Amino acid sequence: MQEDRIKRINELYHLSKQRQLTEEELKEQGILRAEYLSAIRSSVKGQLGQVRIVEKDGSVNPLLSIREKKENYRKTCLSIRSGIGEERKKDAGAFLKGEVLKIVKILKVNKVLLYASKADEVPTDEIFETLNRSGIEIYYPVTKEDELIFYKTDSLSELIPGTFGVREPDNREESRIFRYHPKDDSVLIIVPGLSFDDAGNRIGYGKGYYDRFLSEYVSDSTVKTAGICYVECKSRNVSGKAGFEIPYEKNDVRMDFVIYV
Repeated sequence: MQEDRIKRINELYHLSKQRQLTEEELKEQGILRAEYLSAIRSSVKGQLGQVRIVEKDGSVNPLLSIREKKENYRKTCLSIRSGIGEERKKDAGAFLKGEVLKIVKILKVNKVLLYASKADEVPTDEIFETLNRSGIEIYYPVTKEDELIFYKTDSLSELIPGTFGVREPDNREESRIFRYHPKDDSVLIIVPGLSFDDAGNRIGYGKGYYDRFLSEYVSDSTVKTAGICYVECKSRNVSGKAGFEIPYEKNDVRMDFVIYV
């Protein structure tokens, strides 16, 4: 793949010496160069991540801390995701709706904690429409200080731009706050993420809101989590290595399911 990219970059370069490139060729050249540089950066960062430093006391520490590794990986994922086109997003949203519905039926879920997708994320509005018609209670998060509070939402029209530009419920009556009743509820929490690996490890946006919220439910058998992201951002596709494990910290919560679209 990289060799084909380099070959095409060279072809366009030599072509530009012979004549003026068309608008489409200039656009292609820009995209190819950006992809090439991103791949090089990713490769270098991956190599740095394997370097170990032997300290004076004999201890061995990684050159890059886990948080640095996660931040480098996060930037790569953001770059990849920004190149996904509108038609691809639309198809991904339609596919995701069906996959979520399958999980909901298998687990006999009666409450779903969803989130309103941003421009570059996998579209989630179709999930709401489908589940809402099925009579399932749906909750959306509101960011308050360093925590998430989920509110029951009956219509997408109830969502308004909030923290970080994410749509949040406008109706925030206390009676609409998500409450978990272990004996009566089967809950599915749909979690946003930039990338996931085969073990369910997740790279989010670095704020830790979801990990803090999910930590309350990791031991509850009737609360399940499902991460969603584009297949282009699956860990093995980002790293180019099968079985690549996303850097994780002790407070990170692994997903029960991951849906790649």
